[in-house]
Amino acid sequence: MTEATAKQPNRAVVILGLAMALGPLTALSLGTKYADEDTWERAQAGLQNAQPVDMLGRHESMPGYASNRTLQQVLAGSGVFDEFEQALQASGSEAITSGADSYTLFVPSDEAFNRLPAEQRQALMNDKEALDKWVARHIIPGRYTATDLMQMREARTLDGEVIPVGPSASGDGHIGVGGAGVVKSNIMASNGIVHVIDRAL
Repeated sequence: MTEATAKQPNRAVVILGLAMALGPLTALSLGTKYADEDTWERAQAGLQNAQPVDMLGRHESMPGYASNRTLQQVLAGSGVFDEFEQALQASGSEAITSGADSYTLFVPSDEAFNRLPAEQRQALMNDKEALDKWVARHIIPGRYTATDLMQMREARTLDGEVIPVGPSASGDGHIGVGGAGVVKSNIMASNGIVHVIDRAL
């Protein structure tokens, strides 16, 4: 077998490889060049009417897996947030949890709330201004999942205070907020998300 004859199969393999690699690209470019007008118009209409999917999961729209219940209904139906719910009612902030705007709530369980000294709890409930501020410190505007919180460093609460949020905010590397640890996350509602924390802020 001559050297020229031996090289011919190699050329065939190279040509076949190029054809396989460039074939789809050629087909795409020729397809748009030679498509009839009707096909081209349908393709253009499809592009214009397409609704882009937000792969990053922005915070304002309600995800499909969220509960139909409002934040207020989630709190009322839990049996473990009674103290926080009473504080909401006493402060007059309950409308926030039943409205259309989205909020993220960091809610101490009844057990966590009751770790506050009794006199401090009583003083809080008797001081409307202090209670309003206390409730607002547990709420941030927008919908933030546990994944979002892990990527954050701080958040502005409803009363304008900036508090630390994220892995560094709990002290043990878990998700935390304002020094409290998140013990249960992503309780979904139609107008927000509840994260349960292990102490009052």
